[in-house]
Amino acid sequence: MIPNVGSTDRLVRYILAAVFFLIAFFGSGGVWAWVFGLLGVVMVVTATLNFCPIWAAFKINTRGKAS
Repeated sequence: MIPNVGSTDRLVRYILAAVFFLIAFFGSGGVWAWVFGLLGVVMVVTATLNFCPIWAAFKINTRGKAS
């Protein structure tokens, strides 16, 4: 698992995760609450691991040059 998520990408993912969690907890509830909650979890996990499998499938690397 080669890291492919850069610092700006990580920040955006954490912000999106917070927004998704807020929508999940304070939204109308039901199935959409679970969907937004799951999206929030995915954003936190990919930001924390510095790896996004979708970026890897499309060979996108927001981390910059490999060091």
